[in-house]
Amino acid sequence: MKIAMLTTWDEPCGIADYAQALVGALQTKMEIKVVPMKHGQHSAAYFRELGLQCNDCDLTHIQHEYIFFGGRDPWNNYWKDLLSTLKTPYIITSHTWLQNFRGGSFWKRILRGWRDALYRIFGWSRYLEVGQFAKAEKVLVHTQAYAKVLQQRGLPEEKIMVIPQGIPESLPKGDANRARRRWSMSGPVVTIFGFLIPSKGHLLALQAWKKLFRQATLLIVGKPFSKADQAYAAAVQRAADQYKGNVQLTGYLAPPELTDLLAASDVVLMPYLKGTSSYSLSVLLAQGRAVLASDIECFQEIVAQQPCLELFKTGEARDLADHLEGLLANKDRRQKLQNAARAWAQEHTWDTIASCLIKVYAEII
Repeated sequence: MKIAMLTTWDEPCGIADYAQALVGALQTKMEIKVVPMKHGQHSAAYFRELGLQCNDCDLTHIQHEYIFFGGRDPWNNYWKDLLSTLKTPYIITSHTWLQNFRGGSFWKRILRGWRDALYRIFGWSRYLEVGQFAKAEKVLVHTQAYAKVLQQRGLPEEKIMVIPQGIPESLPKGDANRARRRWSMSGPVVTIFGFLIPSKGHLLALQAWKKLFRQATLLIVGKPFSKADQAYAAAVQRAADQYKGNVQLTGYLAPPELTDLLAASDVVLMPYLKGTSSYSLSVLLAQGRAVLASDIECFQEIVAQQPCLELFKTGEARDLADHLEGLLANKDRRQKLQNAARAWAQEHTWDTIASCLIKVYAEII
């Protein structure tokens, strides 16, 4: 049994990190051919070539994110070009479901609303939400919430399978003192890391920071995901500048520097406004960090099984500030989150996830 893993690879991308960990676990048990896919490609020939590269395998496993295939506009979407040359059966891990655009200026919201309405009228939205998954043998998702959305949109229940994200079993221990020297930090440290994109909620966190900036240092780690996100990144920088050193934007950090910074972090924020899952969270749980996250559905599902996150009301800056202030003042509360994070990590190792996937592969082949 030989599996083609079609995914982003060796680039700053949470899904690329996810795929690398998954492939590492699978390769100890079976043959995997990685077919790397570069983000930002806009050529039908490129995607047709990717399909051809998978055809010497028994099954193709596609890591799916809409932006990888050009996004949601029909003239930029290359999903059909990939499938035109792909001859193996395939399964999809879908990392994001489509939601209506909410950010941006008034006129930008209006234009996006008109666009979405037209896509619904002409059936393109339905193709994006369900149609492109129709010929997959299985569609894998990380949460029950996403599975329910796909069922509500018309994808047959038997085609959908929930497989949680894996958690790394061991990560290098960071040097907290080295991070404090590197970033000239004293006192409590709060961190946000991940791409600088609107759905991650950086601006909400900076709004909440007005209550806390005299007590702690906030470091924002990451870079814009695409050129379209550069305006958002600039807005985050402007919002951070008002705190005159209590907030620092680091840009992208290589794993050793990131590991040091997380070791120095008393609390890590995940103030997401929306989302279906987060591989960044897997890294935090593996390291046993105290995490304060918004109460979006995917995080609620985790807490229902293991109280390894503290949740605040999504989009509520005051509630975020109150929870963060309480966590920074209460070491025992942070320790309970850290212990629960380690417990969750032990139950969701990559080896466990790989064993589940091999059963899926075998049933299809």
